[in-house]
Amino acid sequence: MASQSTGQLARAYIAAHRDPSKPVPAAALQALDATGAMAVQGEVLRQLGETASVAKVAAPAGGPALAAPIIDSWVTRSGGTLQLNGRNMMGLEIEIAAVLKSDITPDTARQGKTAVLAAIDHFIVGIELIGTRIDQYKHAGAYGSLSDFMVTSGYVTGPQVIPTLPEVDGLLITLETTAGTTQLGPAKHPFGGVLEPIIGYASAPFDHFGGLRAGMVVTTGSLCPLIEASPTGRTTLRLGDFAPVSLTLLAT
Repeated sequence: MASQSTGQLARAYIAAHRDPSKPVPAAALQALDATGAMAVQGEVLRQLGETASVAKVAAPAGGPALAAPIIDSWVTRSGGTLQLNGRNMMGLEIEIAAVLKSDITPDTARQGKTAVLAAIDHFIVGIELIGTRIDQYKHAGAYGSLSDFMVTSGYVTGPQVIPTLPEVDGLLITLETTAGTTQLGPAKHPFGGVLEPIIGYASAPFDHFGGLRAGMVVTTGSLCPLIEASPTGRTTLRLGDFAPVSLTLLAT
């Protein structure tokens, strides 16, 4: 398939957002590079008329650090309800997020962990919903999924203020649903630690939504493999002894 413009791809995503039965063809995304994918993100956010106070960052091996918005209408606090309205949800991830008290800039990143920690107000445990608007996202090229908001479908912010950088590797993860309780742990951060993907992305940011600005919640990667969950009903996840995070899902 011939390469498509940012505007064409954004229009395809808008159609998929409005009607989840019309996903974006993976073949249309295969030629995207990281910069092009970020441009598509920004245009889709603009056309949706949405804002994003939650961002996700990733620092994959062998490539640039990346970021994506999680739109505000898809975010709730622990104990809240998220209505999927037919959008795809493949599963859940439990993550650690940083809540920023000041912007994290490339200069901040160059100063290292102490400076980055000084820009963070506190940390929280959160749950990310994973879902895509692409028909076969694994065949969408190196950066197709990045253009799809890095396949996010929502976020739940946890209730506990964690004042200092948490050590998460090895902590037990527990899933609670109406079917019972399941032990999922131990936790393992995918990018070496909570600060590593933040610093990696802050060193060379190129998003279109202001992903590391003061007040943002920045989530840093799943601590375990994708967790299967029903698109309806209540789910609770707990990381170690931190306060549990729960949500109720409604399919429509």
